[in-house]
Amino acid sequence: MEIALEELERRAAASEARRLEAVRRYDSLLNQSGPLAFAEDLQQELRSRCVLFGERLVCPFLRPGLITREHFELLDRAVGGVVGAMQALVPAILASEDLKAFLGFSEGERRLLEIDPGYPEVSVSSRLDSFLGGGTCRFVEYNAECPAGIGYGDIMLETFLQSRVMRRFVEEHPVRAPFCRERLLQALLESYSRWGGREEPVLAVIDYDGLPTRHEFGILQRFFQSRGLRALVADPRKLEYRGGFLRHEGQPIHLVYRRLLTNEYLERDVECRPVFEAYRDRRVCLVNSFRSKLLHKKAIFALLTDPEFRPLLSASQQQAVQAHVPWTRRVGDFRTTGPQGEPVELLEHIRRNREELVLKPNDLYGGEGIHVGWERTDQEWEADIQQALKEDVVVQQRVGIVRETYPIFDGRQVDWARFTVDMDPFVFAGRAEGLMTRLAASSLCNVTAGGGVVPCFILD
Repeated sequence: MEIALEELERRAAASEARRLEAVRRYDSLLNQSGPLAFAEDLQQELRSRCVLFGERLVCPFLRPGLITREHFELLDRAVGGVVGAMQALVPAILASEDLKAFLGFSEGERRLLEIDPGYPEVSVSSRLDSFLGGGTCRFVEYNAECPAGIGYGDIMLETFLQSRVMRRFVEEHPVRAPFCRERLLQALLESYSRWGGREEPVLAVIDYDGLPTRHEFGILQRFFQSRGLRALVADPRKLEYRGGFLRHEGQPIHLVYRRLLTNEYLERDVECRPVFEAYRDRRVCLVNSFRSKLLHKKAIFALLTDPEFRPLLSASQQQAVQAHVPWTRRVGDFRTTGPQGEPVELLEHIRRNREELVLKPNDLYGGEGIHVGWERTDQEWEADIQQALKEDVVVQQRVGIVRETYPIFDGRQVDWARFTVDMDPFVFAGRAEGLMTRLAASSLCNVTAGGGVVPCFILD
């Protein structure tokens, strides 16, 4: 019998004291071990294993994230309900030009949506960005297209587990390390099989050369090769479509793990034409497919929280949306329902409730263009609103931000500071399979915007 959501929330809240006790014990062991020497050893190991964003260390922190099994069970239930609700909207979106326009699809994106990828999943590998605190879980964005972090995360889990502080810690507090690379590979191969692939595939990780995430591509390539696959990393501009195959330096490619964003592909679609042609002709299995964009736009949260679309969702999906998705609307001059279901003039509501709202571009990443209302003056907020009316922007209800003290090493000394902490589960088949925990000094947790990442262990 399935446990009620309210009971999961109660158990998660009750487990918080146990989590904080474990955090204090880890910090005590860190202080006993000599933090400076520990930090130098840890960072040297992470650098040697290419846990780098450009040349910047992804994890400058000395303690991993820790959550309880009860927290993870709540997170997993929330993921299943919310992702299921999004999937329930897909047929309506595909059938409606008005909904595609509402979500902000460009002409180029719509052309890509029309192509059947050859397998049913809209988003095979995705990531939800959330704040998990006590007994509550609130999702603020969904990266359904090309989520980064799985390779980095597994290496950080391994590195921390091998550290002397963590080895002592797990003697008192057993943990589960939610590794994710195996699940990613399984999902890629399952998609390839559903697509119709029968021979042993050559797998290519594709994105443009020189990106700061290039180190993670290498991590994943080496992992795929360790599992017996022929794997390569390639710039899509250097591929060719010849003899019925997408090729890299003559080598046929059967399966693509796409890290190339749709927007960035469309900016150079002529140069990347071979990828499109092979995908269109179903001569290569592309994961995630371009249809993952259906769920990637931030305006999908506006559909989820609009009463008009509630009948498309099951009762459990409606409950999940109400519990875990903040009220969201595309910015415009119109009348709508407010956070409590009340009728509101949207622009007036945004003006009056600056302290409770965030403005976000519908389809940018890296924290770009986000305006946090409670950090703006009235004059700045009005200017933000006027700019939003000219662009493709959503407004979203404020959620409770989690802040916690972490030890950090800047290469010279160890400090303790307060950081905003978000909890970002990797999602496969509607289940939370792994976790990325991001830390930032500001309200926005994003590696591109200067934040950092720690691995997250589940206290068991």
